[in-house]
Amino acid sequence: MITYLKRNPLIAILVLAFLLRILYTFGYARGIMGIAPEKEETDGYHLIAENLYHGYGYRLVLERPPTLERPPGYPLFLYLLFELFGIRYEIAQFSHALLGVLCCWILFHLGKWIHSDKLGLTCAFLLAIYPPSIEYSARLYSENFYFPLFLAFAYFFCRSSWLGSVGNGFLTGLLWGASILTRGTLLLLPLVIPFGIAFSKHHRVLSRWSKWSIPAILGAALIVFPWTYRNYLLTESFVPVSSWGWAPFYHGIQVSKRMLEWGDLYRVDKDAAKTRYEIVLKRLYDGDEAKAYASPKDYLKHEKVAQELVMEELKANPLGAVGRGFLGIFFTWFQTLGAKLRVFSLIIHLPLMVLFVWGAFLMAKKHHDAFVRAYPALGLILYVNLFQAFVYPHVRYMAPAISLSFIFSGFVLYEIFQNKLSFFSKSVN
Repeated sequence: MITYLKRNPLIAILVLAFLLRILYTFGYARGIMGIAPEKEETDGYHLIAENLYHGYGYRLVLERPPTLERPPGYPLFLYLLFELFGIRYEIAQFSHALLGVLCCWILFHLGKWIHSDKLGLTCAFLLAIYPPSIEYSARLYSENFYFPLFLAFAYFFCRSSWLGSVGNGFLTGLLWGASILTRGTLLLLPLVIPFGIAFSKHHRVLSRWSKWSIPAILGAALIVFPWTYRNYLLTESFVPVSSWGWAPFYHGIQVSKRMLEWGDLYRVDKDAAKTRYEIVLKRLYDGDEAKAYASPKDYLKHEKVAQELVMEELKANPLGAVGRGFLGIFFTWFQTLGAKLRVFSLIIHLPLMVLFVWGAFLMAKKHHDAFVRAYPALGLILYVNLFQAFVYPHVRYMAPAISLSFIFSGFVLYEIFQNKLSFFSKSVN
């Protein structure tokens, strides 16, 4: 067995990724710490899945109308598991470990396509041992389902840009749409595509991008449309994915104001949510909570108040908001709500951020073709970094882009240690 793994380094890395996640989840989290993720206070995706399983519909809280506050990707994934195995959260955690393995496999193929087998193996290894990915696999976070979608989208995004292929473009769109239905971060990506075209290093860039980007937009629309139509039937309004956008933006502003204090930001986030909800009750229902969720349309009313609060914050101190946003570009790489965990996160992510910047410049300088192939991935990383910096700086929301950045940080390690990687003598199939 050991000889087989030595001859098949990718398999060895995938086995390592699986074992680390299983050991952490069942050996440490559930075993030593006795943590049951279904009892933790999370974003409630698993509660929606449970309500679906019991036939109560897509509801976050049973007494409220069908929710518009959570995108459907991860709840539907959990619901499928529940239909197959019953409500067994150990199965969900086991599936998270398998999704982590899938992420390593995708990242290997992206690194291989951009440059070489050795880069792909380096990237896959970095993701296999990446602590947040291991830790998230034990939790009921939508990132577990979002990671492989995001990385697969990045893979076909890079291929489509390079090849100008209609087929690759359509696959890119399908994955783009699926990622939007899991986490809405990439919903605004079309707004930055013109910048990607303008700064692209690829020859005949306009003809290539137009050839694949139109099928990509159609593919994404095909995936997202059924859910958008569902939201329209409930509210008679255009809600592409969810109504949860301005509310977390408001929470993020409050957290951003305290970035430099290094204190426990959990309470800041909770207080922001409580304050926002109290203002909703006052402005819309004269303080009567019983009227707050009479119909699905109320979710849009609540979001409208959140938008007003965000605009009030921005108008009150626009320069402060800009300044916090630029600080957030750095803080998003390691910021957590817990102060102690933030130190650990900084130790992990500061070197990764340095390696990412170094790797991008090094690849551009030494391997122009590889850099051109990786250019869309670089754009995705920067897009997510800027988006989260100005909306809600938090490493958990940045983590998928950090995983993608292993293409560049892994390139630095490959360049430094390539002589020591000579035992990878054969191509990996």
